[in-house]
This record gives sequence, C-alpha cells and structure tokens, in this order.
Amino acid sequence: MISYFRRTLAAHFRQGRSLYLLTVLGVALGVGAVLSIQIINRSAVGAFRGSIEAISSAADLSVRCKAGDFDEALLARVLADPQVALAWPLYRLDVRVEQDDPFYLELYGFDLAGPLPLPAFQAARQAADEGGDLGPSDFLTRPGLVAVTSELAQRQGWGPGSRFAVSSGTRRVELEVGLLLPVERYSPRAGSKLAVMDIAQVQGLLGSPGRIHQIDLMLRRHQDGIPQVDLQAVSDRLSSVLGPGFEVVTLDEQEEEARGLLSAFRLNLTALSMISLLVGLFLIYAATQASLLRRRAEFGLLRALGASRVQVVALILAEAALLGALGTLLGLPVGYYVALANIDLVSATLTNIYLLSEIESLVFPFWFYLLAAAIGIGGAFLGALLPALDVSRRHPRGLLTSVSLRERAAGFARPMALAGLLIVTATLAWWWLAGHNYKPAGFLLALAILCGVPLTAPLAVEKLFRLLPLRGFGFDYSLRTLSLQLHKTATAVAALSIAVSMLIGITLMIGSFRQTVQVWMAGTVQADIYVTTPSWRSGSFEAVMRPRLVEELRSLPQVSHIDRLRSRRVAVGGREIPLSGVDLALPDGDRRFPLQQGDRRSAFRQARQGGVLISEPLSRRMGLGVGDRLEIPLAGGAQHLRVAGVYYDYASERGAAVVDWDTFTGFFGDGPPSNLALYLRPGVQAEELAEQLKQRYSQDPLSFTSNRRLRQTALQIFDQTFAVVRILQVMSLLIAVCGITLTLLILAREGVSELALYRALGASRRQIFGVYLGKGAGMGLLGLALGALGGAALAAVLIFVINRDYFGWTIQVYWPWAALAQQTASILIAALAAAVYPALRASRTPATELNRDEM
Repeated sequence: MISYFRRTLAAHFRQGRSLYLLTVLGVALGVGAVLSIQIINRSAVGAFRGSIEAISSAADLSVRCKAGDFDEALLARVLADPQVALAWPLYRLDVRVEQDDPFYLELYGFDLAGPLPLPAFQAARQAADEGGDLGPSDFLTRPGLVAVTSELAQRQGWGPGSRFAVSSGTRRVELEVGLLLPVERYSPRAGSKLAVMDIAQVQGLLGSPGRIHQIDLMLRRHQDGIPQVDLQAVSDRLSSVLGPGFEVVTLDEQEEEARGLLSAFRLNLTALSMISLLVGLFLIYAATQASLLRRRAEFGLLRALGASRVQVVALILAEAALLGALGTLLGLPVGYYVALANIDLVSATLTNIYLLSEIESLVFPFWFYLLAAAIGIGGAFLGALLPALDVSRRHPRGLLTSVSLRERAAGFARPMALAGLLIVTATLAWWWLAGHNYKPAGFLLALAILCGVPLTAPLAVEKLFRLLPLRGFGFDYSLRTLSLQLHKTATAVAALSIAVSMLIGITLMIGSFRQTVQVWMAGTVQADIYVTTPSWRSGSFEAVMRPRLVEELRSLPQVSHIDRLRSRRVAVGGREIPLSGVDLALPDGDRRFPLQQGDRRSAFRQARQGGVLISEPLSRRMGLGVGDRLEIPLAGGAQHLRVAGVYYDYASERGAAVVDWDTFTGFFGDGPPSNLALYLRPGVQAEELAEQLKQRYSQDPLSFTSNRRLRQTALQIFDQTFAVVRILQVMSLLIAVCGITLTLLILAREGVSELALYRALGASRRQIFGVYLGKGAGMGLLGLALGALGGAALAAVLIFVINRDYFGWTIQVYWPWAALAQQTASILIAALAAAVYPALRASRTPATELNRDEM
C-alpha cells in the first residue's frame, strides 16, 4: 500500500492540481493565524522577562512595596536577615529621550559603588578599565554618566562621550554615554532600550532622593552554589519583618504576574485565531470529500482486490497528512511575517494599556515548530477523518457503481440542523442555570454558536434554494442547482458562515465598544485643556510637574479654575492599579465620574470625607460594591476605605480607584501633580490657548492638549489596540473564500458531461460563466445571511458575557451600519471573485466532452 501511495501520488496531484493547492493554502492560512498569535503572546511575555533577567538575573528574591517607592533605610532590615548574603537597592524610571524621533528608555539606578552582581555592567566596566577610558568612580562623580546597551547605541549612532537629553515629568537633564552594555550576551530576550546609572544620580537628577523601588537580594550558598535555605522560608520571614505593605517575589513570580496581566488579552487573540483553524477544517473536509468522490472507483477496486478498511483509511489520511505538512511548511513563514507585521501594533498596546516593556524582537522556540505541525497535520487528519471512514465502511460494489450523495446529504440536513440548534440551546441553558459562575463559560457559548451555525447550512441550502421558481438558464437556475448539489455546496456555505460570524460579531463588538467609549469620554472629559508631560504615561507617579507651574497656570486670565491629579500604582487584589487623587469639590466635578452604582450626591460627599470611588472593572474583579471596604496597601500599613460609588471606566481592565486630593495627601504626603486640567472662561478658544501655552513653555517637556484633540488621540489608541484582530478576520475570510473557489472547481470538474450537454443544447460560454458566477453569489449570500445571525449572537456573547467576565466593562449596543455595509459588500465581492476562475474553467468546456466519462 505504501508503494501504491508513492506511485499514484503524482498522478493524483496532476488531476486535481487546483484542489490540492487550495487545500494547502487553507491549511497554511490556518496555521499562520494560530502561529502568529502564539508568537506575539510568547514575545510579549518574553520581553517582560528579558528586562527582569537583564537587571535582576543574579537575585534570588526581590522586595517591593505594594504602594510604589519606599524609604531606602529598609535596606538595612533586609541585610539583617542571617541568610541574606548580598542586597542592593534599585530605582527604576521610564524616561523620554528627547530627539526628533523620541522614544522611552528604562533607566535603572544601582549602587555602582557596591558589590553589584550585574554581569553586563561588570563586563563593560572591565573593558573600559583595560582601555583606560573610565575609572570605577567616574559613574559616581561625573554627573549624568550612563551605560546604555550596545544595540541601542548602534541604532542611535552613539558612542562613549555621546550626549542626549531625557525627561521625566518637567525635569529634563542631559546624559553622557559612558559604557556600552553587552546585554544581548547575558539576556538575549531583553529589550535594547534600557540604561544603567548610579542610584544617587538617578534619584538626584530625575527622581526622589532617599526613595527606592526595589531591593534585590542574594542568599547565602553552600559550596555547590545552592542556597542554604528554601527561598519560601526567607520570603515568609522577610514578609513578616517588613509588614503587609511589602511583597517578596522571585523572578518566576514576576513573570507570572505579567502573564496574569495579559491573560485576557492573550486568551482573546488565541480564541480568534482558532476560528481561522476551524474554517480551515471545513476546507480540508470539502477537498477530501471531493477527492474521494472522484476516486471512488479506485477505492472500490482496491477493496475488491483485498485491501482492508484500515488500509484504505490509512491511504486517505496519509494523503491528507502530506497536504497538511505542505500547508505547515507554508504556514510557518506566513505566521512569522504576520506576527512581524503586527509587532509594532501589539507593542504599542502593551505600553499604552498594560505599561509593560515593548516587544523589540520575536520569540520563536523550537516547540512552535511542533505546534505548527500539530495544527497543520492534525487539522488535516481531523478534516479528512470522516470522509475516510465513510469510504472505508462502504461495500466495494457501491464504490464501483455510480452513487449519488444527494439523497444522503438531504437526509442528513434536518438532523444536522436539529443538532446545531440543540448544541446552542443546551449550552445556553447550562450557562443560564450554572455556567455563568464559570469564567470561561463565555468562550464555550461562543464555540457553541460557531458550531451550531454551520450545522444549519445544509438545511438552509436545501430549503431556501429549492423553493425558488425556475424561470430560465440564469441566476435563479444557479441558485436552484445549489440545492441539488448539497453534498458539495453546504460545506462551503458552512465555512463562509463561520468566517462571517466572526467578522460581523467582532465588528459589532468593536463598533459598540468604540461608540460607548465616545459617549463615556463626552461625559468624563470635561476640562478644556489637559496638561501633562510626555513621560507621564510610562513614568507614572515619578513623572511630576514643577510646583510653580500650577500657580502660573491658575493665574492666567483665561482660566476659570484648575484641577490637579496625583497618581500612584498600588497592588490591590494581586494586581497593580492606579490610585489617583483629584479635587472632588470642583464645580460640576461629579460629572467626571459617571456612576454605575451609588447615588451621585451621597457618593461624592462620602468620597470627599475619606471614601473611595472605584471603577467598574475593579468592582467586578474584586466583587466590591457600594458600602464595601477597599484595602489600600501602604508602606506603614493598610488603609480600608469605604466604597462610596462605582463609576464607569474604559481606560484599563485592571481597574482604578479615585480619592479626594486631601485624602491622597494624607496617605503619601505633599507632592506636585502629574496632570492638570484647565477649565476656561466662557468665550476662550481652547485650541488657540493650547497653542499659545505650547509656545510659552516650549523649553519645558509639557503637552497641552485640547478637549477635542484628547478624544481623537484616545480613539486612535483604541483603533490601534484592535488592529491585530482585523488581520485575523481577513485571514479567516480568505480561507472561506478558498472554500468557495474549491467547491465551484469541484462542481465544474465533476459536471463536465453536464456542461458539455449545455453547450450542445446551445448555451453560450457567457451563459455558463454567468451560471457559475451566480453559484458563487448564491453561496456568498447564504453564508452572509447565516453569518449575520451567528455574528449577532456572537456579538451578544462578546459584549454581555466575555467582556464583563474578563474586562469588567459594560458596553452599550450600537450598530455600526457603515462598517457592516462595507463588510457586506466586501464579502459578496470576495464570493464573486472566488467564483471567477471556476466559472472561466466551466465556460471553456467544449460540447465534445459529452462523449467522455466524468473525471
């Protein structure tokens, strides 16, 4: 049987070249879609771990404060532990490099005079010492001396002695490159945009003297290099000594935090990519079924000559595995380049929303090749398994005689539709009764819809198209014959319905979300001009403004009143959230926080008296409502604040909390704000004043953004976040379009005698071309109709179940009619385009083929 497979393979490929090529393309797109998302997900986590490895690879444990920075005097308490051999403080800032093409730099401050176990820095300093360029004390005494990565220096054209300006808040300083760090030698996954300075210089020039962000420590070791005690024991002891406001974590635990932070983001992209694979399975099924129908006499002869059922199944699956392998080989570069094309978009999402390290390179471990093989070859196996088993179970006599699958397909149409309805109904009932408490239940609902919709395709094709009146050899004839070829056309319609369900469902969700955000911003973005610093988004609470700026802007005659904002990132419920302090007593200040829970007047009165307003995502994640207590961890102990209200917020899935300015000051002391909001007097033009202020403060790293411009920027970030989803939608639709082309090619190939009869009876090539083009349009229309129903149901699950469970957002339903109309037109055009080549092939069938046997 192996010899037979090898000898006949080339002949089969020549006979069905288009069929096999389309199948390989479908497999490649499915593999590429899944693989690209896995590459992006892995690279996102890898970028975060790479930064940790570059800075803290030698550390056994890291001590962090749950409320941000803390007093460096705590270093002595850590060193007092008998099992701690070394401990060194760390100060971290995200600074903005001020140049024509600005970017953000992770700046780390270390005690460079101490025993610093930082391999990249030690190697660079040793090289500099040997060259006599720098002495060990230069980094302590020369202001602004910094070590940058070799890769960054090469990219920017920097060398030792190069100078560049950076800013944090309104503070701007000039740094001088002293060393080039060979980070890639010690931590290949680390980003290039990191730098090292002496901690005292960072604190004095850009930060807060006497404050640190982290303490890394190394435990005492035996001679074999193994720590003398268990890490957990030391961690528990230090946690007890330092108090509940601190946490002691390992490098692996820090990476796990990043995985948890990105879990919903990664899970959604993975689920969407799997839909493309599901569409590809329908394509493989259709191709295999067509191949088996064409070769039914061959298999009948093999069975008559003694081939067993197992051998026949093995022969069919071996051919499918080969197609899957070819599709995998093509899908590997497709997945890589799709990921590469979207790296900037996903990286921007990580930095804008999750405040994580940007992705600078793609991670492609060896097991991704195994994953691609499992997807491609395994998917081909699954797609070919049912047709293979069907052929193997049939009697050789039935395979050698002309059989019609129309009656069988028609007989299965109703049970399949009932099965699809039962799947959706049963899953919905389970979710309603018990499953709503299970977080992944939303994905099971979505899967049930995507399984149920295509199962109704055979019945829809049979009933809808068979009822059409037949008035001639035209479009109505095209649609009518689709129901007579149900065993071939239903699969293509089913595959297209899945792709369209995904396309419309995601479009409805994104359109509704976007409009909800627009309405939300219209209510919350109340000020006329917003003042911040370019480094604030990444720099957080360290990126503050000089104190006199507030009074300068408050004294402007065009300004009615001014609002200040201070912010801290605090660990609540295992995740960092922004805790902000604002002036809640401003006129109409309550309009900035539209409440989802709580009475407006009462909520803001309680918040001004020491309560807290929390966002809806935080409320859902923590299970907190009005009247409950929110624990705010501080270095000196936890504060338990009464929840005065829950407000709508779409800025972050992690959640957020807001307290009055005075309450915030009581927690963290006096300090300058990081953001200002200017409310102008009537008649003052915000755009004009913003431009004037930009010119007036051109020497300061400040951003003056009008109300209108801020909303536009927010929507640009929103669109950027969902850009990668569009790629997955397109790939899924391409696979479905391949299915239409494949189906019509099969119809033209197997109906050669029928087409020749048309020509003999006087049908023109144009008429036959129109008939097949009509078939493509008919499958496109029905796939669009079924997909629209499935898409509406999928959108409901995404909006009301998945988004609430994973992100905590309440999204109002809006219908983006313009986008839906555009997509409808695109789907129909794609269906017609998919039919052009098969229609040309069919129209060229000569009348002389009437005397030939069907191929």
